[in-house]
Formats: sequence, C-alpha cells, structure tokens
Amino acid sequence: MERKIAGDAWQQAPGQDLIFSERHGGMIEPRGFSRTFDALIKRSGLRRITVRLARHTCGTLLAFLKVHPKVAQAILRHSQISMTLDIYTHVVDDDQREAATMLADLLEDPLIG
Repeated sequence: MERKIAGDAWQQAPGQDLIFSERHGGMIEPRGFSRTFDALIKRSGLRRITVRLARHTCGTLLAFLKVHPKVAQAILRHSQISMTLDIYTHVVDDDQREAATMLADLLEDPLIG
C-alpha cells in the first residue's frame, strides 16, 4: 500500500522488502520507526502500546504457541538466548493455556459477542 501511495517516488533496493520503511522506501531511522509504529497503531484502531510492549507480547505469544526458544530468539532478533528466555518470553504453563482457551471460547460466543 505504501509503495502505491509513494508512486514514482518509491526508492527501495531490489530484494529489500522491509516491513517498516521510510515514507518513500528504504530503511527507517529509529525515531521514524516509532512515529510509523504509532501511526499504524492509530490507523488500525487498536489501543496504543509501546514498541517494547509489542516485543514482550510477541515473545509471550510465541511461548504460548510453544514455538522453540531458538526460533523465538531469531524472530525477536536477540543475539543471546538468555535475553529471549529471561526477559521477553513470559512462561505460559498448561493451566494458563487452558484458561486462555476458555476465555477465547467465551469471547467468541455469539450470545456474549
């Protein structure tokens, strides 16, 4: 969508498919990333969260899905597995998993909406 909006002004190297990019393509600066992230959150209509919280949520969801820690480490781009396991991956045991499943089922109930 962003490529279409930028049109001929789009400048991105071939094979450089970025999830977040500058307005006209290319790697985004850290401050620009925060602005882009905030704009995407606002556009989506979701409650605003920080990039840090989004990373923690991602780590926890990967643990919930029983994704191997080394895979989670690669997704979160940590150089040390200890960072992934100690800080970003909040343990989800079977009781918590079952409770989350029951909550999801309840929220999908058409009578509750």
